[in-house]
Amino acid sequence: MPNSFEADLISEVLTGETALLSPRWRFGVYELDLESRELRKRGLRVKIQQKPFQILRLLIARAGKFVSRAQLARHLWPDLHVNFDHSLNTAINSLRRALGDGPDNPRFIETRAGLGYRFIAPVEPIQDAGEVRRSAGRLDLARSNSGAFHDYLKGRYFQDKMTEEDLGKSIAYFESALAADPNCAHASAGLADTFGLFAQLGIMQAKDAYTRAKEFAASALRIDSSIAEAHLAMAGVKRNHEWDWTGAEAFYRRALALKPDHAAGHRLYAGLLAACGRHAESLESISRAQQIDPLSLVIHADAAWNRYVARDYEGAMEQAWRTLALEPRFAPAQLALGLAYQQMGMLDEAIVELNNARVCSTNGLPAIAALANAYAAAGDRARSEELLSEMAAAASIRHVPAYCFALMRSGLGDARGAVQWLEKAAADREVWVTWMAVEPRFDSLRSQGLLDGQLDALRLTQRSAASH
Repeated sequence: MPNSFEADLISEVLTGETALLSPRWRFGVYELDLESRELRKRGLRVKIQQKPFQILRLLIARAGKFVSRAQLARHLWPDLHVNFDHSLNTAINSLRRALGDGPDNPRFIETRAGLGYRFIAPVEPIQDAGEVRRSAGRLDLARSNSGAFHDYLKGRYFQDKMTEEDLGKSIAYFESALAADPNCAHASAGLADTFGLFAQLGIMQAKDAYTRAKEFAASALRIDSSIAEAHLAMAGVKRNHEWDWTGAEAFYRRALALKPDHAAGHRLYAGLLAACGRHAESLESISRAQQIDPLSLVIHADAAWNRYVARDYEGAMEQAWRTLALEPRFAPAQLALGLAYQQMGMLDEAIVELNNARVCSTNGLPAIAALANAYAAAGDRARSEELLSEMAAAASIRHVPAYCFALMRSGLGDARGAVQWLEKAAADREVWVTWMAVEPRFDSLRSQGLLDGQLDALRLTQRSAASH
């Protein structure tokens, strides 16, 4: 788990009193809108860069409280080796210029020389009627057991980072929430989703991960079937493990009926639609998710992936770059960017980005498999086979999805070997198999009819979902 400051910081950023009430805040003659990422002065937009904006958001979330320079640096540049003193000074000076503030006679940001900063101006939420209703629901949940609710939100925070280490932290926080409140349906749904990600990233065998995911999704529904998150958790089980696409769509639609402005719900439903080949509907749904939560890295990366499987490679590339502008080290966006480059014939660029995805995912198996496939496409069989050997060696000590071997074999032109591994992946109900009907890297195998047998079950369920 993170240290106590990090835990408190995440909690205050996500659940501070002002943040709970509204995504729009007012201080002095300024208004800050988190959804549109805009700072306005008397209604006129003020130009502000990403890091100064992040500092302002954090200081306002902790308004009146001291935040040290080291704490700000850890929040702004996690795991990056940068000269944060110079970078932080630059960002703070830029923020002060945007606010017309100064260190000698501050109206907004008080400086404690060499130590840190405190936001000293009064802050108030800006609300419309819809925001009041949505905020009331969150406040009711938080007040019922604030400790459990805060731990739940911390779990979601780490879940969205999509690394093995952070997913472990998310499990710990969801379990802590349930320990504080065994009837916290949100935490049960969160656990279901994290176990689903364990399967997707190859951290656990799919059957084992989804046994746990289904248990927690069912528990969330038993505890409180009125929350969208419980229905989304069961939809994930239906789609990714049971291949019950019609059932999954029903759960997604129920979740969105309960919570029409649920960004994650629109994002996950978009994934189902994309895997079914319903690309126009998928792009409409993921665009809605982006409108609702324009700062979500996961949503933006999924938007790039959905465009990739829709064969809109330039759109995937542009969307991946937009995501990386928010967070340069986000592996899912690097993966989508590399895959788009590969399909566009930009193989050198693809290899660079897939290597970045491998590093930033801490040797994530999907990234390694994609890199091996790209090396083979670029004619570098030696490096591709070297990665294949590394993966085979890793399989002796940890779980490696058969789908990864299928991608590597396919890249090397071993169609028979790729099909055999895909048969095993299907038998094991691996998550990535649900993309087999639309994955561009298997176009050759599909065109030769080599995947007809493996796709039969998927075709039946996808057609059923399409006619739902």
